[in-house]
Amino acid sequence: MPEKVYLNGKLLDAEEAHVTVFDTGLLHGVGLFESLRTYRGQAFRLEDHIARMKKSGSKLGMIVDGDAGFYRNIIDDLLINNGLSDTRVRITVTAGSARVGVYTDAQAQPTTLVTCGPLQVPDDIYHHGVGVLLCDFRIHNTDPIARHKTTSYLPRLLALRQAQRISMADAIWYSDEGYLLGGTTGNVFLFKDDELLTPSLELPVFPGITRQIVLDIARELQIPVRETRISMEDTLAAQEIFLTGTTTEIMPVVAIEKHVVGPGRVGPITRTLLQKYRRNVRKELNI
Repeated sequence: MPEKVYLNGKLLDAEEAHVTVFDTGLLHGVGLFESLRTYRGQAFRLEDHIARMKKSGSKLGMIVDGDAGFYRNIIDDLLINNGLSDTRVRITVTAGSARVGVYTDAQAQPTTLVTCGPLQVPDDIYHHGVGVLLCDFRIHNTDPIARHKTTSYLPRLLALRQAQRISMADAIWYSDEGYLLGGTTGNVFLFKDDELLTPSLELPVFPGITRQIVLDIARELQIPVRETRISMEDTLAAQEIFLTGTTTEIMPVVAIEKHVVGPGRVGPITRTLLQKYRRNVRKELNI
């Protein structure tokens, strides 16, 4: 069965879906995207993802058409036509066509693409954890896109490629001032001295939806939480570290390159938060 995608108002075979060669996403990387997860055919926190995308669009001068109901209908159609239930969904919106020079017109008709595919997250990582690379790149606090999920993704892909070359699952990033920011595709938490720490949103940190859920869960469980500035020294002294993201949920980190995190196995705080997170998903979606 040919893979179906949604593009600009039409459900199409993937091989038949085309954008103009003048699309600003293609020419200049001017675009936004959201990745979300479906559980038994239901999109989790879709409203939050669309609200975040629209907020980024407003900040960066891009139009994002449709509301959560609009995208829910598209996702439902894609799941049915692709015979899928538990999936990774990606919504991509570019600033549309710009035939002359570089993109400057914030009012151009956007290109909207929605795709879905099987999840590719091995269950083994939740039992044994993963290793991560210390990324060489640094993010400046004034970077205009650092707090947004844009299609200008090459630096992150380069970091991920570098990590995978040495059999690491991800890379963790620091600011130019030396503070921990997050992973390549998600946020980061560490447990140190009986306190759960995560980088403050005052830094160039992406405001992850899973990040906020984990903060809420930790507070509900009366785990002390602090959003703060985390140094390299703090990172290496952590008893537990994990990354958060919509598709991976809560991914335990047991090594930073050759440095072993805590005892080198998935810690009790990470396990507790992951179990509670999954219970909350099932309760929220009534599955």
